[in-house]
Amino acid sequence: MVAITVPCTIDQIPLVKCPKAANAAVPTIDLSAPGAAAAVADACRGVGFFRATNHGVPAALAEALESRAGAFFALPHKDKLEHSSARPFGYGSKTIGPNGDVGWLEYLLLSVGSSTIQASSLPPSLRAALEEYTVAVRAVGTRVLELMAEGLGLADRSALRRMVVDATGSDEMVRVNHYPACPLASSVTGFGEHTDPQIISVLRSNRTGGLQIMLRDGRWVPVAPDPDSLFVNVGDALQVLTNGRFRSVKHRVVAPEAGKQSRLSVIYFGGPAATQRIAPLPELMRDGEQSLYREFTWGEYKKAAYKTRLGDHRLGPFELPQAVTAAVKENTSTDHNCSSKAVQPPPPPHVAQVY
Repeated sequence: MVAITVPCTIDQIPLVKCPKAANAAVPTIDLSAPGAAAAVADACRGVGFFRATNHGVPAALAEALESRAGAFFALPHKDKLEHSSARPFGYGSKTIGPNGDVGWLEYLLLSVGSSTIQASSLPPSLRAALEEYTVAVRAVGTRVLELMAEGLGLADRSALRRMVVDATGSDEMVRVNHYPACPLASSVTGFGEHTDPQIISVLRSNRTGGLQIMLRDGRWVPVAPDPDSLFVNVGDALQVLTNGRFRSVKHRVVAPEAGKQSRLSVIYFGGPAATQRIAPLPELMRDGEQSLYREFTWGEYKKAAYKTRLGDHRLGPFELPQAVTAAVKENTSTDHNCSSKAVQPPPPPHVAQVY
């Protein structure tokens, strides 16, 4: 891991300037129910995000991890800095990535190899809780990827799963985010708007809200916290693999207001091996259908994504002309209230762009 310094002051962390909206449009899917595959596919086409119930992760595992992660983040800052080794993984505070994005949070970003957390310097109790939880949440990821393949009508239900949980050298990570209550006014950015570049992400949080997703019409809506459920995001790579049938969802987090409980979330990211070819799956392509994206490897996309800011359209350089034309038509026919697709002035240095 690597300890990341704090290059900003609190007044450099931007506010979320979009007005609050009512809870809406978050599908809830019982993963054990008949018809779950069709429901998953519908959610991934429409929102790119859903709440998963009956997922099979024991509540005791999640609660133990929440308790031990909370104890870690409660340590003095200098003590947390001692748990460090190699970039880009490790403990971070305020800074998100190398390109100037900041937020009101601290975090652990950890690599996963064969369900083993690659961070021997973590406190043993925290590492044990992370490893046990990761085994359980990977099983959920496996199930969801199979449901996605079935919902897409693929003959091979393992087509997506094989790229992540079955692949040698797959790029799996776990991120633990801690958002302390913020002493400033409400609407301080915890984590700026972005899409996840991987195939899928599986998130669990405590009872403190803050997560928001962007709907297809450009409206931001809050996601009510539910520690008994898991939340699944479609990532950029899955959008390409499905030739745009499934859409990666833009999301962000608003820091808790003063006096509220801290927000703690744990996210499992399922990415493929660096050499994995990312292109629309041939079985999905109808007669005459053209790819919306040029082919690339996961390693190429990850390298390009890490050079961008959080709010950048990372898939843009990989889109073929027909994809750009389709996006323009969609944008001009939709009311983008509070949308990041509207023309905006560039942000000042070291400030995450939030609308």
